[in-house]
Amino acid sequence: MSGQWNRAVWVLCALGAVACGTPDSNPVDGGSPVDGGNACSGGEARAGACSASAWVEDLSACTPLGTDYQPRDGVPGDDGWPACISDDNTFHLVGPGLPAASSRTAAFDAMAAKLWRNAAVPSAADFLSARDDYSVAQGLASRVARRQDVTYPEVAGGDKFACQTDPNAAAQHPDRCAGPAKIKPIIDDAFQKGAACDKPLVQAARIEAGLLWFFHLSMTSEVWTCSFDDIEDCDAAMGYYSGEPRRDSLAGYAKYVHAIAPGTHDRIFDALLAERCWRDADTAMPSANATLYGLAQGQLQQSSLRGIAVIVRDRVERLGCLQGDEFEAAQAFVQVLGGFLDHAAQARDSAAAARLKAYVAAPSPEPAARAGALADLDALFGCP
Repeated sequence: MSGQWNRAVWVLCALGAVACGTPDSNPVDGGSPVDGGNACSGGEARAGACSASAWVEDLSACTPLGTDYQPRDGVPGDDGWPACISDDNTFHLVGPGLPAASSRTAAFDAMAAKLWRNAAVPSAADFLSARDDYSVAQGLASRVARRQDVTYPEVAGGDKFACQTDPNAAAQHPDRCAGPAKIKPIIDDAFQKGAACDKPLVQAARIEAGLLWFFHLSMTSEVWTCSFDDIEDCDAAMGYYSGEPRRDSLAGYAKYVHAIAPGTHDRIFDALLAERCWRDADTAMPSANATLYGLAQGQLQQSSLRGIAVIVRDRVERLGCLQGDEFEAAQAFVQVLGGFLDHAAQARDSAAAARLKAYVAAPSPEPAARAGALADLDALFGCP
């Protein structure tokens, strides 16, 4: 009996996911443990996904705000922005090296190879290995457990980190404390079910969607903490998007956006340059220029929400050609990541938001339903 099998059984027993007896009482298939008598696929090839979407991003009707920072246009310092370090269209790190956020983006890609980008149906061992990537000290799990959604009011009482320090904050303020209250339970549940061989493709998709939600929140949250706690958090905002400070670095979240909507990718990177420009012009701690902070944060929120929306859009399109567990996985992905968009959608158009919310709750492959959801996504999040 292999060491891998013993480790898998130990973890599953600890999770309470299987009834545990001696190893010989649990037959295995490809080295994977059994849940309810059905072995995990253990290397079985996936059914396959749809071909690439025919949709092509068109931003010709989108006009950036006059106050948006766009060093690509060759007019540094325009529209009220001071001359700054980002005017050369390059992200210059505040700190001496890559932020820890970059290693978390690398961990996400390592997890992807084992779970949602795996050519085979992920096995219990794949989930356990991906869980190791997720759970390393100071890694993704530690940050999911504290992540705030800065579009909601801060927790009252003056402790800006109450979502992390107050054990009751997540239950009392689930919107602000979105990481511990909303994202963490999804990911923890999906890891437990995936390790128990319960619809592994669905669980992989839930983890994928939950972490993309986390990356969006992390970018804007790090810009927030860069304003009062640690100026190097501005580097972390970049690290959570693309891993490295280059426009052509396509790791993690950036890889998704660029593949579907390269214009939106450029707008997100412009916004990251904006937050770096703000902190170059305003080095006080806490920051003194609330106007530039607001412009940078607003530009990042707008462009990154569009990034999330096009990822959801792509998955909705694919619901029309997927079957079986691949279809259920895409449904689960849309439910998690599409559900996150509701707050921003409600602020833009309550009627379209209500229609989109209803679709996301029960994503349908029916052509008219998908067309309606795509139209609402395009209307609500059409421009970065």
